[in-house]
Amino acid sequence: MKRRDWLIILVVLIASLALYLLRPKADTAATAQAYLRISAPDQQFDLVPLTDAQDITITQADGSVNVVEVFAGGFRMKEANCTNQDCIKQGDVTLANMADRPLANEVICLPHRVVLELVTAEDQTVEITP
Repeated sequence: MKRRDWLIILVVLIASLALYLLRPKADTAATAQAYLRISAPDQQFDLVPLTDAQDITITQADGSVNVVEVFAGGFRMKEANCTNQDCIKQGDVTLANMADRPLANEVICLPHRVVLELVTAEDQTVEITP
């Protein structure tokens, strides 16, 4: 092979590498296997994909505050200003452990009437309210 052939091969390899590194990333919401559904009085929340770490604060008009910690593949109630703290003691909810948990795929804060539910991509349903 001549020097010009090697130069062409090198240029093609560099261009291929550049295109690979600059390709658009996949949408994380579209690739999520599980989602968090939050239910709280007089509030509406979008489904949260369980792909990235984040904290979600739920503040209600009566001063009730819950903080949900979302991590890749699951969630937990991180903080609550209720008196009994049972929701925090319920622990992590993941796809791997929800069959073994007493409340399966949910964490419930009864004093604040907040329900956190793990739903899979197949379980997603569109709720229609009249």
